[in-house]
Amino acid sequence: MLEIKEIFNCPKVIAILGDINTGKSNLVYYLIKELMEKFTLSLYTFGLRKKIDGVNEISSLNELEQIKNSVIFLDEFISLLDLEDRTKKEQIENTLRLIYHNNNILVLIGLPENMKKFLSAKVTEIIYKKVTISDFINGSRVKKNITDYKGVERGTSILNLEKNEIIYFNGRYKKYEIPYLEDYDTKKDNVEIIVEK
Repeated sequence: MLEIKEIFNCPKVIAILGDINTGKSNLVYYLIKELMEKFTLSLYTFGLRKKIDGVNEISSLNELEQIKNSVIFLDEFISLLDLEDRTKKEQIENTLRLIYHNNNILVLIGLPENMKKFLSAKVTEIIYKKVTISDFINGSRVKKNITDYKGVERGTSILNLEKNEIIYFNGRYKKYEIPYLEDYDTKKDNVEIIVEK
């Protein structure tokens, strides 16, 4: 059983990384639900498709830098932190420094290729979903940690997890199952793209 208190225990930067359509959002909604049911806390999100009662939404870097004593989830963090512009690297490093200074836990949710080397170095814990190993940036800490993993789920090119499975890394590797939350599935009502005549 995933111990929420073990993950959300002190100021840090956590990454949730997975390929497209691997259940990252379901995991985030599960973590938020567990946090809200078990603890009194201040929660902020960016980029989530479904609104959650009692959770604050932000839409700018300025808002992020003002948050204190909170847990913050940034879905598709690449939309908020412009990592393609190398001139903004120092600005992002200052923002991340503020995360610790302001006593926050920041959760970055994205694709393996979103995690640039300098950002990867700031991450203290990682939750892996199904990932294509070649999509990680060579030399990044998040790639090294997954290539060091020798569990049965890891092939040469894929960490082959089911949608309800994660590998949590905090210096040790632990595998967990996460329940499916139908209420938060924004894709469940998608119509079929092609239909037989």
